[in-house]
Amino acid sequence: MLKAAYLFSAIILLSLSSNSHASTTSTNKRAFCSDRKSSNYIKSLAQTRKANMSFINRGGIGNAGVCWWHSRFVRNALYLTYYRSDLPRPSDRQAKKIIKKIRKGKSVVMIPGFRDFREFSREYEDLIQKQLEKWQLFDGLIAQQWVVGLSGKSEVKEEKLQSMMEELYSYVVGGKNIAYQKLQIKGIDAHSWLVVDMKKRAYGYDLYIIDSNFYNSPIRYTYNYGDTYFTHAQYGNFVPYLEKEKELTRLKKTVAKFCR
Repeated sequence: MLKAAYLFSAIILLSLSSNSHASTTSTNKRAFCSDRKSSNYIKSLAQTRKANMSFINRGGIGNAGVCWWHSRFVRNALYLTYYRSDLPRPSDRQAKKIIKKIRKGKSVVMIPGFRDFREFSREYEDLIQKQLEKWQLFDGLIAQQWVVGLSGKSEVKEEKLQSMMEELYSYVVGGKNIAYQKLQIKGIDAHSWLVVDMKKRAYGYDLYIIDSNFYNSPIRYTYNYGDTYFTHAQYGNFVPYLEKEKELTRLKKTVAKFCR
């Protein structure tokens, strides 16, 4: 079986979109709504360093990381934030409120004093990390989300994995969505990543992902027809499952309501 290849380098993605605003963060409400009229805007923005977290996955319960929440927070910020660098930067108290709003994902958030999400997350890394760990505790102890990490297999039949990749391609490319995937690793471990784009090839699919364990994003992962699992030197064999679709639907509804 041909195993998928994980390329550990950032790739320069040229001509992915004809959107002239592709590498520009929204700077006011009008620009925010105008940018998001383009179905390719979020996808193109996600493939820039300025739209990604400045720090990688760390901390959490047992120091095992907060990858699920890191990925979800990044996706929330992609869909719901705009930046007013002309305004004073927020105090720590104000920043905590901004970070909590991004985490909740129920409102569009204006971030003053910064040009983009990377700048903001670099300045308030500790506050964001604390919020991610609180989110993890809530989901684990109250919402019992730890059960999610027990579901799924680390290897499936080749027909099943191909069907999953076809569904993912339809969701990401056809639906113009940023996909959250849980990576079911052998045993009880589970990681996550965001799929920001895909390319259909003669041999299978190329996935362009944001992985919270690596600074360079996006990273290309190649799935080949006939594979029964994905593989990675750090994670071993695993199967990626599309999840949190309802969460993304809520983000998009929040944007639509804001821009009415």
